[in-house]
Amino acid sequence: MVRPAPSLLVLTGLLTLLTTPVAAQEEPSAPIKTSTKTCGAYTLKLSENGFDDPADRVSITRGGVTSATISDTAVDVNWCRDVTGDGVPEVLLSGFSGGAHCCFTHTLYSLTTPPRKLLTYFGAHSDGLDARQLDGKGPLELVGSDWRFAYAYGLSFAESIPLPVVFSYVNGQYVDNTRSFPGFLRGFTGPASTVNDKSSGGDVLANYATLVAIGQPGEAQAYVQKLPARFRAWLTNYGPDIRQVMNDYGMTDWPVRAGVPFSAARLGLGGAFTAPGKREYLGLVAQGNAATLRLYRPQGAGIVAGPTLLSGPIRSQADGYLDTAWFPLTTVRRASGRDDALVFDERSGSARYLAYRVSAGAVTELKDDALAVTARLLGDLSNVAKQVASQYRDVRRTPAQVAEGQRRIDAAAARAQPWLKLTNADLPPARTLGNFGFDSLELSQDSAAQARAVLPVSLGFADETTDSEYIDGERYTMTINLTRGAQGWAVKDWTLAAREGELYPDGP
Repeated sequence: MVRPAPSLLVLTGLLTLLTTPVAAQEEPSAPIKTSTKTCGAYTLKLSENGFDDPADRVSITRGGVTSATISDTAVDVNWCRDVTGDGVPEVLLSGFSGGAHCCFTHTLYSLTTPPRKLLTYFGAHSDGLDARQLDGKGPLELVGSDWRFAYAYGLSFAESIPLPVVFSYVNGQYVDNTRSFPGFLRGFTGPASTVNDKSSGGDVLANYATLVAIGQPGEAQAYVQKLPARFRAWLTNYGPDIRQVMNDYGMTDWPVRAGVPFSAARLGLGGAFTAPGKREYLGLVAQGNAATLRLYRPQGAGIVAGPTLLSGPIRSQADGYLDTAWFPLTTVRRASGRDDALVFDERSGSARYLAYRVSAGAVTELKDDALAVTARLLGDLSNVAKQVASQYRDVRRTPAQVAEGQRRIDAAAARAQPWLKLTNADLPPARTLGNFGFDSLELSQDSAAQARAVLPVSLGFADETTDSEYIDGERYTMTINLTRGAQGWAVKDWTLAAREGELYPDGP
């Protein structure tokens, strides 16, 4: 029997079904719920449909004119009140990206004519800002949370404790001014005597970090020594990294206070760069397609920016995150009491570290210096790890690209070989080094003829089971001994020692 040909109508319907996007064949989106609230002379219009597309929106409108809109997976109006004290209300709007507990972004507007943005704050896991009077006068301060230690050093999220962040109203906008409220910060600390083996690691870490932040390193160390053994070992292990991570706490808005738009992506280091005891900020700030490095310093009640010290291209600045091929990585305290800076630089395609001395108007790359030689050793090891790890990225490669990758590994390993001859550590072949990194470095000796650099490092090697560029590493103490002879500074030898003190050796 001959099967009859399908009709044109059936064929057309089938083609329509086959070419219709899958989303269009699914259930229609939930209806958008529209509601309004009043704040001052403005109407706040919310358009919400749960977690479906399109994104929810909240708009500031008056007389049919929309002045500002924020959109996210979910939105809300946190509060409407006058926090600046000028008689005009402010409104805090929030957007939530829809994760399990992250992320919230908060935007504050003063409802002047037209409305004026006073703050954009990435709250991460925190759903709001509290308005409080902390200094007893003038505009209210806004208190939020700093989540820099979420999941840090083996903590689960449930144990992670945020540090407080305080925004003050300065020159017409709210800026991070946390370090101006040491008494408020101290109120978040507790004595070591209340800590036992079952205490939360997050509380212990927050206490220690807060003491570091308010300029009490001696008290912070005394706190560690009074802790139960497991917490004492943990903070001893990660203490150098924690202290380094805290050096920019409360200072990331110094460029804003010096005139940089608060929408500009930025990062930096806090330190005493020009003289012992100073508090200064070495900030890298996006300006167009380039990033500029400047030194930001207090002057009277304000912050001023020095001239451009270095500049370079930006790879990305999406969502306020500054991605450059070079950036200031860590400060290193010298015997003089001043801090030098280590800058990570991979603009050439190879990884390296450069040591700089910072003055008010210039940076000078250190050459014949113990830190500079240390930086070269660390850079050459880091470059091997970079080249090895890159070969495990999940991308298609031509045979020529594979060969070029192997050539780069060989060249990096050959460059590192002289350094490897100076250690008695029993290490696998250099061309398998796939993980080498550090967050802090201290010069425990820094004299005219001898120096010793001590740093916690992560060290890992690729093997036949490696299937990702993210190669696991173990934590070691790296000690580099240097001497200065007739030919200048040189590494005498270096060692590795397993670093102990994990809070949860077998995982949380």
